[in-house]
Amino acid sequence: MSENSNGVGHSHIYVKATNPWVAGPKDFIFRYLPYLPLLLVSVVFFVTIAYIKVRYTTQIFKVQSSLLIQNEAATMGGGSNNGAKDQKFEELFLTPDAMNLSNEIELLKSTPVLQRVVKDLGLQTSYYGRGNVRGSLIYPMYLFTLNLITKVDTTKGLSFRITMLSGNRFTIDEGKAISHFGDTISMGDARFQLILNPEVNLMAYPSRQIEIDWLPLYDAALTLQGQLKVIQINEQATILTLTFEGENSGLGKDVLNNLMSVYDTLQVEDKNRIAANTLRFINDRLSELSDTIHGVEGALTHFMVENKVFDLENQSKNYLDKIGEAGKMRADQEVKDSIVNYLLQYISDKKNMHELVPTNLGIEEPALTTLVYEYNRLTLERDKNVKTSTEANPLIVGMDQTLDHIRLQIRQALLSVKKAYSIAINKLEQAEGNIDSHINSLPGKSLGLLNIERRQKILEDLYSLLLQKRLEISLSSASTISNSRIVEPARAGYEPVSPDKKSIYTMYLLLGILLPAGFVVLRELLQDKINGKADVEKYTTAPILGEIGHSEGKQTLVVTQNSRRLISEQFRIVRTNLQYMINQVEKPVIMVTSSFSGEGKSFVSTNMGAVMALSGKRTVIMEFDIRKPKIVSGLDLKRKMGITNYIIGKASFNELLIKVNGVDDLYVIPCGPIPPNPSEILLDKKLDELMREVMENFDVAIMDTAPIGLVSDAITLNRFSNCSLYITRQGYTFRKQLGLVEDLYINKKLSNLCVLINDVKSDGGYYGGYYGGGYGYYGGYGYGKHSEYFESENGYKNKSLSARWKRWAERVFR
Repeated sequence: MSENSNGVGHSHIYVKATNPWVAGPKDFIFRYLPYLPLLLVSVVFFVTIAYIKVRYTTQIFKVQSSLLIQNEAATMGGGSNNGAKDQKFEELFLTPDAMNLSNEIELLKSTPVLQRVVKDLGLQTSYYGRGNVRGSLIYPMYLFTLNLITKVDTTKGLSFRITMLSGNRFTIDEGKAISHFGDTISMGDARFQLILNPEVNLMAYPSRQIEIDWLPLYDAALTLQGQLKVIQINEQATILTLTFEGENSGLGKDVLNNLMSVYDTLQVEDKNRIAANTLRFINDRLSELSDTIHGVEGALTHFMVENKVFDLENQSKNYLDKIGEAGKMRADQEVKDSIVNYLLQYISDKKNMHELVPTNLGIEEPALTTLVYEYNRLTLERDKNVKTSTEANPLIVGMDQTLDHIRLQIRQALLSVKKAYSIAINKLEQAEGNIDSHINSLPGKSLGLLNIERRQKILEDLYSLLLQKRLEISLSSASTISNSRIVEPARAGYEPVSPDKKSIYTMYLLLGILLPAGFVVLRELLQDKINGKADVEKYTTAPILGEIGHSEGKQTLVVTQNSRRLISEQFRIVRTNLQYMINQVEKPVIMVTSSFSGEGKSFVSTNMGAVMALSGKRTVIMEFDIRKPKIVSGLDLKRKMGITNYIIGKASFNELLIKVNGVDDLYVIPCGPIPPNPSEILLDKKLDELMREVMENFDVAIMDTAPIGLVSDAITLNRFSNCSLYITRQGYTFRKQLGLVEDLYINKKLSNLCVLINDVKSDGGYYGGYYGGGYGYYGGYGYGKHSEYFESENGYKNKSLSARWKRWAERVFR
């Protein structure tokens, strides 16, 4: 078998420096496979807890309903839309049109409203059927009802439990006194009766213990308030969603339906109360207004008689018309007077001597018109003659004289007209003055009359408005409806919302997975001991000679002539790998050391000696761990003189040798008595003589030295060594100890230093995944530790279940 492993050793020792071993998926699975039972136990444990929680937690059902809240204007039974004054009136005396949903939500959740619900449904008293673990609410078919006759302190609740007996008998709490349904019972400050429900068969009810809880009205309303939620579905909608969560879906539906009914009733009651108050106010105001209006009407009549004002408006209009006519006539006269003045100036101006006199200027005087017409005719005739003659012509001179005479007549006529116009103007001014005196007396009378009429009109309008509103409110109150409407009646889901089975099982399942996973992660983070080849490679560059598995038996010598056990094959692989470390040495000396005691150094030394001897080489194991020797006792040999006796000259070489039974060519040289100065005795020259005799008589020498992490014996003995085998133990050697290995290897303090990993647990799958039973990893044979290819470990198949659990626990929690 060793011959088939030659290539293996070389690859294993030297390739890692350039191609580090990386764990694959299979190695990862096998590494954490030992934690699978822990995971399964954790999952089963937490799933069981989840089942208990789901089974015995009180189920909570969710009941929902929808309520539409309409604006007030949409629900009024009567009314009119007569402008801003009606709106102001309704703002003052009626409810506003705009609906504040936040207020309505708080109203629905308020304790006064919920107190009415409690009264309507009789929820001050609750009845629970008690089981072994928890109780369940009884609703609506009560076995009996509590009739509270008297209670001194109604601010405190009342709670007691009855145990039903046969017939109509029962006991209260832990007492032994038997009571009957219908009896008057006194308890503390309360007197009550339990009235049996004839429709329910007491003996058919599964629970014999019933708990009765009576709460004050306010406390019962608070209990409902804690189970009730009212929300607006969105900001634009006026629909409210009412939600009730409780252990009885029937109770939830009754509570929500009754709550919406109570809210509807409250809205109608509020409207009717507002209407009644408004009608009372209107009637009082109408009575007062009637008396006031009668007084104003009397004052108006007295004022009109005293001031002789019967139709002030027509009188004022007549005066204004007259003064308007007078003013117009005076204006006409003044215009005509101005025209006369213009004509006088025109006639008197010499520049206009032979010019035409203007006509049609609005002066309607026949004599003046005739003179002007004659004057203009002669002027035109003269102008015609002047064109054919001169001004000295007697005809022209005669015509000039006639024109002068007519002009003088026109002037006299104009003066007469002007005087007539002046007289007319004066008369018109006098008439205007008279009219003005009458008009000036009107404002005082008008203002007084206007004030009285204004007051009368205001009172009459207000009286009419109140009459109209009284009629509207009367009609509205007769047809008052609530501003709410049930959109969806209360409905309960078939499945409870609590406990949420899916969430609970998921949470506890995750908890059952995460806790052991967290434990594994924490263990990995806090792990300060090596866990296999990967850890050794991580902390040191020293070559790894091989891995030795865990030995099930108690015997130290596991490598024998015909042994086919897995661990024996592993030592044979190590022997093959070792040839590449000492291939130039004819008679090698192999020193075995470790960091501290307990890492299997003596176990490895013993079996390395055996595997060398089985290859036909005469081998000796030298017990150089003078302080704590284990080789001889481990092989169950009889101790005799040893190395220390030889050094002090009290024993010969042949007296030191002890033959190991069962393995040919294998001998042991014991350490002898433990000296007071072990380190110094190893420096004695007699030790050199001993080593020369060993080399003369043996082919291989195995030196089992003291741990180098504790004492310096191995450094001292290194001068004899051709190869140093540094033993580490899985789950035992501290990772920080590998720093010492690295220092020894880098500084070449030990000859041909290589590392051997001992006690690798196959149930972790790590060394089994690496070696595959010694062959599966390299050669692809795929044989496992417990396959038929290898002999089973002694007693392995007969291991009891408890022993296997103990071994698994040590593996996981070490």
